[in-house]
Amino acid sequence: MARPKMNQPEASAVYRIEAAFWALIEQKDFSDVTMQLLAKEAGINRNTLYYHYDNLYEVASRSFSKVIRDEASMVLIDTLLSAPQNLSNKWEQLQLNDRLKKIHLLARSDSPLLRSLLKDAIISRWFSKLGIDLQSLTSEMQLQIDYIASGFISVLGNPGIEKNPLLLKSFPNSIIGRAAIQTLLQMADIHSD
Repeated sequence: MARPKMNQPEASAVYRIEAAFWALIEQKDFSDVTMQLLAKEAGINRNTLYYHYDNLYEVASRSFSKVIRDEASMVLIDTLLSAPQNLSNKWEQLQLNDRLKKIHLLARSDSPLLRSLLKDAIISRWFSKLGIDLQSLTSEMQLQIDYIASGFISVLGNPGIEKNPLLLKSFPNSIIGRAAIQTLLQMADIHSD
């Protein structure tokens, strides 16, 4: 595998690749993005791209892992677990900034791979906050979690959220939001006994 050129430091190439990835999935369906198109959009050769990433899924995974490390991004994911009054001081942060827009892009994606990255991050965050061990859940509970997370992803990918992320503020108090929260809290109670 060829090494990057001396005038293209690793950080610069990785940054350009990831910026190109986000730009492409904003414009195209993930299924239409190729490594060749990504290299062209990033302004690098394919050898440089393959030096840093084995495949497109790895680009997506590593790019998204940087997004979810940001605490402002977690405000969006935590929306379902928090009553609006508990989030009120954070809602000012909840504008569709660059990182939140990236979560929205994955949520609206046609790609099962991209949506699974987001679903895994959401479930991991919720379980971490609630002290739930995924391995200890019954099959029925796992189906409920899958249903709740998939529904929440649909909400996050809704075009209305792109225009006004503050629409999420009312979600925890909706009938569906309250039911989802109650289900998650019951699972947490079962595992704290």
